[in-house]
Amino acid sequence: MEAIQTGEKLIEAIASADESTLRAVLRGLCAEREVAQLISKHLYEVNKLNAAKGGSSGSKRKATSPVHICIQCGQAFEEDDNKKECRYHSEDMEFDENSSTWYDWNEDCHGYMDSEENRRNPDLLGGFVYPCCDKRADEAEGCKLGYHRAVDGKRGRFDVDDSADEKDEGEDDEEQKEDE
Repeated sequence: MEAIQTGEKLIEAIASADESTLRAVLRGLCAEREVAQLISKHLYEVNKLNAAKGGSSGSKRKATSPVHICIQCGQAFEEDDNKKECRYHSEDMEFDENSSTWYDWNEDCHGYMDSEENRRNPDLLGGFVYPCCDKRADEAEGCKLGYHRAVDGKRGRFDVDDSADEKDEGEDDEEQKEDE
């Protein structure tokens, strides 16, 4: 077995691993603060989905369709129950050097402004903007509406054209009214 697996091979390795192996890997990942925060967020999303489906967060889920974490919005979704409710941005956030967030920032003291750590810090998101909608990252709900997507590309509604995911919010509202 390779020491480092990426992409499809990593997804296959996770899918074939037994529960105790996955738990050991998760415990090891929790040693990294940022990774532990992501794991906690993903567990919260899955528990929230279970609660909405009538399960409890402490009990095992009923065997239904596979649960995924959306790579666009971070919400949990079931593969067979994927509704067009994913809000995401079609472009990555960009550093805004003119933001008041950086007014008293001293890179010698606080570090580089445009860093991955700052992009994940909720207190500093005002210093970044989404170019797809020109909104600040701390106040911008996703400007696109589409289906959730899993890391392995699954999204539950395979009969729908991908181009439908790229509609602006207003266009989707019109389509929804037509469906009603």
